[in-house]
Amino acid sequence: MTREAYNILKKRLLEGIRSAGRVDGVLLRLHGAMTVEDLDDAEGDILTSVREIVGSGMPIVSTLDQHALVTKAMVEHADILVGYDTNPHMDYYERGHEAADLLFRLMKQRIKPVMVMEKPRILPTTQRMITIDPSPMSTLMEIAHRFETQQGVLCVSVFGGYPYTDAPDGGMTMLATTDGDKDLARRIVRELSQRTWEMRDQWLYHPTPLNEAVEKALSAPAGPVILADIADNGAAGGAAGDGTVLLKELMKAGAQSTALCSIADPEAVARCMEAGVGNTAELLVGGKRDRLHGDPVSLKGLVRLIHHGNFTREGPMKPGTLQRVGRTAVVEVGGYNGIELMLTEFRTHPTDQAFFKAFGIDPTRRRILVVKAGSMYRGAFRPIASAMIDVDTPGITSPNLTTFYFKKLRRPIFPLDDIRDLTDE
Repeated sequence: MTREAYNILKKRLLEGIRSAGRVDGVLLRLHGAMTVEDLDDAEGDILTSVREIVGSGMPIVSTLDQHALVTKAMVEHADILVGYDTNPHMDYYERGHEAADLLFRLMKQRIKPVMVMEKPRILPTTQRMITIDPSPMSTLMEIAHRFETQQGVLCVSVFGGYPYTDAPDGGMTMLATTDGDKDLARRIVRELSQRTWEMRDQWLYHPTPLNEAVEKALSAPAGPVILADIADNGAAGGAAGDGTVLLKELMKAGAQSTALCSIADPEAVARCMEAGVGNTAELLVGGKRDRLHGDPVSLKGLVRLIHHGNFTREGPMKPGTLQRVGRTAVVEVGGYNGIELMLTEFRTHPTDQAFFKAFGIDPTRRRILVVKAGSMYRGAFRPIASAMIDVDTPGITSPNLTTFYFKKLRRPIFPLDDIRDLTDE
């Protein structure tokens, strides 16, 4: 985030707290992996500022995303931090309720929370943080939940971190909050860290090569097959969102009954609007933000739909909330029943079937669905998919972390370095 944008948003938050008058506690919903152009730990800075306003004795509780980069400043200036248990994140409400309940008990002085943090030297890929399928993260969450049933344990959270954020506190975090028992909290985070280290090779992930993925999708006996363009995760990962490699391969193969969500290309959307619904448009699509996600693709297609781009999410993530993807065009490439190409003004993160349904595409009636998403698409599309394939496309959200150059990340860290023990420095 730019410093200017951060200052504006932080000012709004702090002014709201100052103008609230007398308060009994502060409940925040932070993400935990935000960085500013000259600040690595934005949430730590926010919590520090909130603490300065409300004072040392005021209870402060916050929820955090499972991808949070938990820091010493965050732990120091909050009384309790509650991480999401699920990935895809389907427990926003439950964790918010848990955090509010803990805050209420703290305000009533029924608990004396003690937080202990430990950060094993592991940098996992986002694909191995999934909890709805067997994974090392789902194993750790089962252990964390067992700890939470013990007497005196208030909350146990496992954070995978966000591997594409180059910050000193990157990688995993184990966080335990107990009712006044620091030794118990230390034992919990130590055991979780040890189990994490024992599973270290399971955190590695190898997606399916492009040609093989497309061939599998085309030859599948039934659909829909989900092809995930995981390295071009734009709205949730900062990638271009206009990668063309997978589109080009599908066009080359003559794919049919295929819908692609989406390529972020405001210029192409404007060209479709000029052509009008029912007319053919000649387009140069994608590859305009950089050359890391594929070159622009020249194509002709029938403009089938123009849409304002606002729709309501169905779930399981944030059901009932308004989603905005900007003005959207659906273009038929390769004729009727070919490729339905969605072009949007904004980068998208299709973690909901409504990303297709809102634009006249029934995802259950397509052979192939392409989504630009890293892993969290699985919650929405798993119930209808005959197969889900993560495609090894080029891009800045690739799970091959050894290809990235980190300047600030704590080192050594697995798998970037040859670490032989959990405590290696």
